[in-house]
Amino acid sequence: MYRKSERHRRVLYIAALFVLGALSWTAGTGPAASREAEGAAHRLASGERLSLSTGWTVYRDGIVPASRFAKTCDLPFAGLEASPVSLPDIWGPPLTADVSTGHGAATYCLDLALPQTAQILGLAMGTTRSVYAIYAVATAPDGTEHAQLLHRNGEPAEAERLVPVNPTAPVIALPHDLRHFRLVVQLANYVHKQGGIVDVPSIGFLQKMDSEQRRASALPTALALVLVLVVVATLVVGRSADNSNGHLIFAALCGASALRVFLVSNLIWDYLPSFPEARKYDLEYLSLFLIAPAYYAFICYLFREGRVLWIDKLIYAVSAVFCLFALLVAPFMAPGTITLLREPFQLLWAVIILAVGVTILHTLLTEKEARRDALVVLLAATAAFAYEVLSSMKLISSSMELSNLLVVFVTTLHVRAFVLKYRRVERERDALHGNLRDANEGLEARAAELGAALGLAEQASRAKSEFLATMSHELRTPLNAIIGFSETMKLEMFGPLGHRKYADYAKDINESGTHLLDLVSDILDISRVEAGTDTLNEEEVRVEAVVRQVLDATTAQAAKAGVSCRLVAPASLPSVFADERKIRQIVTNLVGNAIKFNVPGGTVEVALCRDEGGYRIAVTDTGIGIAEHDIPKALARFGQLEDQFSRKYEGLGLGLPIVQALTEQHGGRFAIESTPGRGTKVTITLPPARCLETRLAQAAG
Repeated sequence: MYRKSERHRRVLYIAALFVLGALSWTAGTGPAASREAEGAAHRLASGERLSLSTGWTVYRDGIVPASRFAKTCDLPFAGLEASPVSLPDIWGPPLTADVSTGHGAATYCLDLALPQTAQILGLAMGTTRSVYAIYAVATAPDGTEHAQLLHRNGEPAEAERLVPVNPTAPVIALPHDLRHFRLVVQLANYVHKQGGIVDVPSIGFLQKMDSEQRRASALPTALALVLVLVVVATLVVGRSADNSNGHLIFAALCGASALRVFLVSNLIWDYLPSFPEARKYDLEYLSLFLIAPAYYAFICYLFREGRVLWIDKLIYAVSAVFCLFALLVAPFMAPGTITLLREPFQLLWAVIILAVGVTILHTLLTEKEARRDALVVLLAATAAFAYEVLSSMKLISSSMELSNLLVVFVTTLHVRAFVLKYRRVERERDALHGNLRDANEGLEARAAELGAALGLAEQASRAKSEFLATMSHELRTPLNAIIGFSETMKLEMFGPLGHRKYADYAKDINESGTHLLDLVSDILDISRVEAGTDTLNEEEVRVEAVVRQVLDATTAQAAKAGVSCRLVAPASLPSVFADERKIRQIVTNLVGNAIKFNVPGGTVEVALCRDEGGYRIAVTDTGIGIAEHDIPKALARFGQLEDQFSRKYEGLGLGLPIVQALTEQHGGRFAIESTPGRGTKVTITLPPARCLETRLAQAAG
């Protein structure tokens, strides 16, 4: 090889290309090697690594001495056959129950032509999973051939049945004057499904590759520490929680994840350099066996805590069997035996994914409160699944950094879901406490209501007594008149029946009987309404005609009280669909009350109108009025504003309650406005649907 002077080592790589071209010609490599070196220089200058994935020649089942490759990689060897291969090249069939097959030794060779650079170049082999030795075979300027050992972790030729320790090669510094050589890698491994060049080797600037490797080593360490801190924090918080099951499950999930990060990233050899590789793989699988049931238990805690299904028992039982095998059986069997569980465990993972998917879907569709938790977990699962699929399809490059960041992302989402669940449980607990508090307040209010009801019952008892006294008075008066006058007429105390006083007594008997009939009718009417046995006999009713008939019937009563009555109604009012007898009773009671509680010289006005609100019947008087606080009593059954010993007005106090009940029977509204000394206005509003013109329009539509 041509040795550059100190001046040549300081020039830029562009000038080195011309020197490399001349060097390639003198070495017999020709223009192709020059073009390859030129392209490599461009890629290195732009910050790229040179990927060594193609151009390899492999000799399987044998360790070929590196010195034999002085001229070329494609040479005949007794009992060995050269085969072209692309990397990665992993030994072993995908599935076998025999842990001794598919493994052994191999020798790889690759011709390299590197550009002259001012910086030292480095070789990154990655994980080999084997006992390895790496050589650079070149021809010196004096024509001698020699093989330079770059790095090794053991002697492959003596490695039969040897389990390697730390089979991951560091970044190897290439000699500065080594530019055209053959890279020879000798490998030997007898661990099941392990061995071969697993990663694609690459060449780049040593300083940058060292920096990248330090960063790649720091990320798993930081991630493992973060997961351990999450475990500690979860356990600390769980100690103060009412129910710590969820905290324990989440701590187990994070702890198993931390163990897997520690093992998969090869951190274990930074702290335990002599730890055997076979036990490392056993623990790797153990961490995976722990993560699966912990993740499933975490999902069950989030979305169906307290319910254990048969599928849960199956998953936990199979996971326990796997864990016991990794802990108690695998250490006593051939190295790599644990890998026999890879495919069965993938089947278990498929069952877990299916069960988790069903649980999340059920939560999204049926449980509104837990919907956000389900979306967070679904996002985490989708991200992890998409990464695995895309990396396996080579659509994205898989890297330890990206994998670690994904673990951080998924863990963060799970922490978020756990926090949402915890807050939701806290809200439910607070709501339960609030409900208990409200229930207690409700019981106290109920006790107060019962006390009030007791008072009302006592008041009702007093009202009953007053009602009986009133009824006794109201019924006794007309009955006394009927009996007395009729007895006088029977005994002919004033002579034969032709005497003029008998006619007056007959008139009194008639009026008393009529009054008694009205009292009994009112009681029967209000009783039927309250019992719900009263029905409407609906027909077309001209309310204006009914009002005129009522006013004509009460003319004598109005004249006796010195009250004038009038009707105010527009010319074209529609008919209503109602019970004519009850409309008549409503108007009669209102007009009768307006006359009874009026003052001499007062007026009673019945106004009819039809508007968007319905059909209105308003009865207004200029009488004594009612105080606002007495209106509820006036509307109560048998409610009267005077006691029975100072009565001025006759009646049981059923007029307005009957009007209100009959109005509600028609679906109408009852309103009363009154001012003491100025009069009272009662308004009955029948709904628009009872107007005949509205019914006809609806039928036509």
